[in-house]
Amino acid sequence: MSECPPVSRHFILSVLAVAIYLPLLLLADSPGLGPQIALGAATAGFLWLMTRRGTVDRRQIIIAIIIAGTGECILSLGWGLYSYRNALIPLYVFFGHGVFYALAAESANQRTLQRLAPSITRGVLLTGSVIAICSLVFFNDTWGLVWWLIAATLLVRSKNPLLLAACFIYTMPLEWVGTAIGNWVWAADVPYVGLTSANPPSGVGVLYILLDLITVLVASRRFDFESLVMGRPFLAPFAPRGEDRAGVQSQ
Repeated sequence: MSECPPVSRHFILSVLAVAIYLPLLLLADSPGLGPQIALGAATAGFLWLMTRRGTVDRRQIIIAIIIAGTGECILSLGWGLYSYRNALIPLYVFFGHGVFYALAAESANQRTLQRLAPSITRGVLLTGSVIAICSLVFFNDTWGLVWWLIAATLLVRSKNPLLLAACFIYTMPLEWVGTAIGNWVWAADVPYVGLTSANPPSGVGVLYILLDLITVLVASRRFDFESLVMGRPFLAPFAPRGEDRAGVQSQ
């Protein structure tokens, strides 16, 4: 077996770009229709540039944005788990979900990270457990603990734990920064459940994990339908562009 090549230059640049852009975006977030439209357009443009030469099929990213938008409406506006400071749901949030889905899926396509997937997954399980316990002890974060137990179960049972681990690694800092700046806040008392939550809850990564899992499921079903009915080539959820299912499975 040949040695796995290093991670791609595009992937490294994408990680660095997200690490720079997202904090600046959150700091620039402000009320008013004009700023919200501008930040949304800027994030959409950032997503387009980031994925222009990536390996993730853009149809998956569109699906992720639609699913995430639906989830935002249900969890924030409907359930009241959290609220945003400057808009009901800022426009940049929708495209931001696309950014983080693309980044996690891009991570799952890196051969070197695939080789290290067991170690990465164990590290996430250990770190997430420590965070959940500390949040429970110091912030009475019972809601976060429940969510973390669900996230950990999904990580252990997943056929693609690297995707879910990467998702957790990328989105926890996002939650910490966003809540620290005050772009959004999580309800201390979880509506209709009777549990208490930290800001953010320690297991909030489970929402992003579920987004990725649902996106993969929907994308797979849709691409299977297109292949069967419309005669289009099937693209596996994490296959680099141009590779079909057979090509991926043979690797």
